[in-house]
Amino acid sequence: MSSESRLVDGIRAGSRADFSTLVERYAREVFVFLARVAGPEAAERLTHETFSSAWNGASTFVTDRPLRVWLLGLAAKSAAAREGFDGRWEAAMRVELGAPGSTAGAAPPADSAEAGRLAALAVSDLPFPQRVALILRAYVGFGIPDIAATLNASGDAVASLLGAGYNSFVNRLEVRAAK
Repeated sequence: MSSESRLVDGIRAGSRADFSTLVERYAREVFVFLARVAGPEAAERLTHETFSSAWNGASTFVTDRPLRVWLLGLAAKSAAAREGFDGRWEAAMRVELGAPGSTAGAAPPADSAEAGRLAALAVSDLPFPQRVALILRAYVGFGIPDIAATLNASGDAVASLLGAGYNSFVNRLEVRAAK
């Protein structure tokens, strides 16, 4: 039995010490993920909701997946509820892309801090499903199987969300860079 499984088994049995270990081990990663998905203002409350869901729903942890996949899935559900997203990732893969920008080839900002700011704004402008998939890929480093497990979605839906999200991101980045 892995240490993650033992930790969750302890939480299932009501061990506050094991729950404290879980929070200490994963709170920063969950908070950073939620700050990128929902904004820093909402991240603290959503992080609390995520760990509350973990405490109340430890029975939903599937031991053949990493614990962080399950926790980030709970975090994505908390953020989805805040956004009014119903969790239907397969339906979300058909989200229309934004209108193509007429700024193709716009010069990127010379200042790396400005480029980072524009990239963060472009990500925040994405439709929620695309934003979550891209953040899990680019910032968390998950591959399609882990993103699919985190979101409880098919690999095809994740691949479509990533493709549409990347195209939308590039479009939004070009538009912002031209302003």
